[in-house]
Amino acid sequence: MAMMASSREKRLRLLSLLALPVLLGAAFAVNARRNVVNYVEQIEMRVRLASGETYAGAVWQVEKVRLIGDGRDTRVTFPGQMRLVIVQLKATAREAIGEGWAQCRFTLVDDQGRRWLPLDPTLSRDISRDLDRKAMPLDGCGIASLHPPAKDRSVTIEEKFVVPAEVLPSLEARVSFVATRPDALSFPLKFD
Repeated sequence: MAMMASSREKRLRLLSLLALPVLLGAAFAVNARRNVVNYVEQIEMRVRLASGETYAGAVWQVEKVRLIGDGRDTRVTFPGQMRLVIVQLKATAREAIGEGWAQCRFTLVDDQGRRWLPLDPTLSRDISRDLDRKAMPLDGCGIASLHPPAKDRSVTIEEKFVVPAEVLPSLEARVSFVATRPDALSFPLKFD
């Protein structure tokens, strides 16, 4: 009887060892698929110029662009050739958006593909209050995406970025959402 048990244990061990590569391969395949899906949800491969067409259920346009740090807009000057860029985008919903704006990404990109992310929402609000004590700070893309406008209503989204002065002539704003990626919408920026 002891001999039968040890023979059975040997077969189970052998089967376990044989199953291990299959299980590891299956685990690798599942994780690889998950990583590819996550990667595709994050990249912006197809960028189109905003032209009044509906994107993510809304029509988008640049509402206002401000450049701060060179002494023209305000008396504030930044050291080291850095500038604060404030971009406002207006979105007018053409359909019910629902959760279509989830994982909103609003960035600045230069002609070399370098990307700048917006400032933290708390810092952004503080800057808004410092620039104009009477104005109500506007929500950024992430916060506005939690409560998108109803059909035929509009929302203005504002983000602030700190960028080097030399990239200003080539900057464009980009907006995308997890539901629209790998497509993104681009807005060339003009500074007066």
